[in-house]
Amino acid sequence: MHSDPVIAAFQRVQPLPDEAIADLEKIISEEHLRKGTELLRIGQVARNMFFIRNGLARVYYHRQDKEVTDYFAIDGQFIGAVPSLITQQPSHKAIHLVEDSDVLMFPVKALDELCARHHDLERASRRMALFGMLQGQERIESLRFHSAAERYALLERTYPGITNRCPLHYIASYLNTTPVSISRIRAGVQ
Repeated sequence: MHSDPVIAAFQRVQPLPDEAIADLEKIISEEHLRKGTELLRIGQVARNMFFIRNGLARVYYHRQDKEVTDYFAIDGQFIGAVPSLITQQPSHKAIHLVEDSDVLMFPVKALDELCARHHDLERASRRMALFGMLQGQERIESLRFHSAAERYALLERTYPGITNRCPLHYIASYLNTTPVSISRIRAGVQ
């Protein structure tokens, strides 16, 4: 498997020829960023997709004067403001680093151009997008049909180690519950 984790992620869903890999390597950059960095602010148009090599990030938005955590990315996961990336309209969501993080990024426009030249890369991108859609559907079903305790257990499976690394209020917001409920779940009271 390729040493670049972004390329390795693409190759897990579709083998890529050397030329596609070489072109993909050219558009990926990496930075070490500090906790609290906003990869995207509310109101900005998203241009990049991000991969958290090491660290923790979250997507959030504001609703009724509260921050609502929409999803996370932790050690080896992608994160981006997909609606804004697709529509090129200002994002109503932000991407925030919860920890110091090593972040790989690539411009989606450059990826689209590479996909037009490399159909194996296009297939990989499509498969990854479909996987993202499935994750979104699972999240909706989780919020609609599972108890807070079940959502907490799913959170731990989806984002291993997050409960020891992320502030409780972000986790509670993501699970659509309260910090008090999370404390009860952890104590086995619920």
